[in-house]
Amino acid sequence: MTTESPSYSTIEQAFSLGNGQDSALNWLRKNRTPVAIFLVSGIKLEGIISGFDQYSVLLTDAHGNQQLVYKAKISTIAMHSGRPQVNIQRARKPRVTMAPRPYGSSRSDEGSDQ
Repeated sequence: MTTESPSYSTIEQAFSLGNGQDSALNWLRKNRTPVAIFLVSGIKLEGIISGFDQYSVLLTDAHGNQQLVYKAKISTIAMHSGRPQVNIQRARKPRVTMAPRPYGSSRSDEGSDQ
């Protein structure tokens, strides 16, 4: 006796009518849908999902390079509208600026009145 997995026409159907995450990932894999995976570190990976298991996702980029990404390090998976890019892109880090000195503070290199 063989059982076929149900065929969903949208990722929303796969997620809500199937078993959630696994059905949605399987839908993305079967349809070879380009995705952008954002890691908790801010790194953005692009490609197609080639496979997955309980703990990881296998991502293949446009050149056939594969990366195994642990699910615990994934923040977001979004469907990508265009062709996957090759390079890993880092999210822009916020700019850090020094706070101004409080009024009346002195520096050691400034002379004192003697």
